[in-house]
Amino acid sequence: MNSKAKGIIVCAVVVVCLGGTLGILELTGADTGDSSSAVTTSASTSSEKDESVKLVDKQAADVAELTAVNENGSFTYYRDTETGKETTGIRELEGIELNSSMVSDLAEDASQLKAYKLVESDSQDLAKYGFETPYATFTVKFTDGTERTFVVGDSAPQNRYRYLHEDGSNDVYMILESTVKYYAERKEAFAATTLLTKPSDEDMPAFGTLTIERSDIDYKMVFRQDSEEVNEKMSENMASQQVMTEPIFSYLNVDTATDTLYGLYGLTAQEAEVVFPDKAAMKKYGLDKPRAAVTYTGDGYDYKLTIGNEYHEVNDEGEEQSAVSAYYCYFTGVDGKDAIWKIDASALPWVTLEPGDIVSSMMTWNMVVDVDNIKMEGELDTQFDLTSESADGDDSSADLTKAECDGKEVSVDTFKSFYMYVLTCPTSEIIFDLPDGEPYQSIEINCADGTSDRIDFYKDTGRRSIAVLNGKTPYRIASSWVTRLISNAKAVKDGGEVSNTY
Repeated sequence: MNSKAKGIIVCAVVVVCLGGTLGILELTGADTGDSSSAVTTSASTSSEKDESVKLVDKQAADVAELTAVNENGSFTYYRDTETGKETTGIRELEGIELNSSMVSDLAEDASQLKAYKLVESDSQDLAKYGFETPYATFTVKFTDGTERTFVVGDSAPQNRYRYLHEDGSNDVYMILESTVKYYAERKEAFAATTLLTKPSDEDMPAFGTLTIERSDIDYKMVFRQDSEEVNEKMSENMASQQVMTEPIFSYLNVDTATDTLYGLYGLTAQEAEVVFPDKAAMKKYGLDKPRAAVTYTGDGYDYKLTIGNEYHEVNDEGEEQSAVSAYYCYFTGVDGKDAIWKIDASALPWVTLEPGDIVSSMMTWNMVVDVDNIKMEGELDTQFDLTSESADGDDSSADLTKAECDGKEVSVDTFKSFYMYVLTCPTSEIIFDLPDGEPYQSIEINCADGTSDRIDFYKDTGRRSIAVLNGKTPYRIASSWVTRLISNAKAVKDGGEVSNTY
C-alpha cells in the first residue's frame, strides 16, 4: 500500500472516531460549548502566575512595638512581657478598654506582610504613587532588635489595593488595602465601643432606680420597682413590673417602656470621638450643660449617661442634613470608658421621651376574677358584688360565675362588658397637678386580697374631666367617657346593653 492510500485510511479512521464521539456526546446530553469554555478557563487560570511577594515572614509574638503615623495623628502598639504575663495595647489609650480583635490585627498583619505583586523595581519617581503624602507610615520593631518602616501610598487602579514601599528601598508593590487599613486609623478607633455589656437573664441585676433629667422640661422622670407600690399580684397582672413614680405615679406599657428601662444594657457607640476629655472638650461637645442625663442606680451599680450636642450627617455635596443621626455622650460607672462617644440617636430614647409615651394604656390592671366588689359614688351610687370560681380548683382557670348589683343578680356577660369599658379609661393625656374640689363621680375596685384601685372624676372644662388614680395620678379625659361609664353601669343594673362609644 502506497503512502497516499495510507493517509486516506488514517484520515477516514479519525473522522469515524470523531463522529462516534460526537454521537455519544449528543446521546448523553453533554454540553460541548461549556466543556470547551471550561478547558479554555482552566488553561487561562493555569497560565496566571503567582506574583505575590512576602515582605515580612514572622509571628505576631515577634512584634515588640509598632508605630503608625497618618493624617489623623499617630499611635503606638506594644507587646509587654516583662511582667511575666504577655500584654498588648495602645500606649496612647492606656486605661481605655480596647477592641482586642483590632489590636491583635495590628501585629498579625505586620508580621505576615505580603504584597500582591511588585509594580516597579527601583522606581525613580515615588511621588507618582502618593508616597509624598502617604496614606499611612508604620514602623515595626521586632523582638530580635530589627526594625522596618513601610510607607502606604495611593489607591491602585484595582480598588482593593494600595501602593507600598519600604523605607530605604524604591521597589514599589501593590498590597491589599485591608492588610494596611488599621495603620491609617485614628487612635480612638481602637477603643471598644460597647459601653455597658448586657448581662444574661440569669445575671440581670434587680431593677433599682432610673432617673431621667432633661434641659427642655422642668421635671424628672423616675422609674423604680418598689415593693410598697408594686405588690406581687400587680406584678403578675401588669405588663411591666416597674412603675413611674415621678412626675406622677403610673403603671407602664412593657412594649413601649422596655427600651427606656433597660436601654443602657448593651448600649454601643458608633465610635470614640475624644479620649480622656478635659473641661474644654466636654464644653465643646455640649456635655458641661447636657440636654439629657440618665442615671441608673441599684445594688452594686451606679451608671450615668450624659447626652450632649447633636450630630448631623453630611451628604456628598457637603450639606449638613436636618435629621439628627447621633449625639455626643459621656458614660460613667464602668472602667475603661473615659471618652466622649458618638452614639446613634435611635439608641437614645431618653432624649425625646414623654411620660405619655410609655405609661400603660390601662388605668387599672385588676383582673375581673380577682375583684370582690365595685362601688360607685357621686352622680350614680351603686355597688356590684362578684363571685368567681374555678371548676378544678386551679386559680388560673377561674371565671366570673355570678354578678349582683345592689343585691340583685345581673347578667355576668353584661357585667364583663361593663368592666372591659372601665379598663379603657383614657391615659394618653397625663397632667401633673391634682385638681381642687370634690369629685362628681368615683369608682372603687376592691379585690379579694384586700388591694384596691380608686378613680375619682373631677370637673375640668365643659367637655373635659380629670381622672385621678388612687389620689396621685391625674389624667385629662373626655367628660363623655364618664357619662358613658354611668349609663353603662345603669345598663348592667337594668338589663340593658353596654356601649363602648362615648
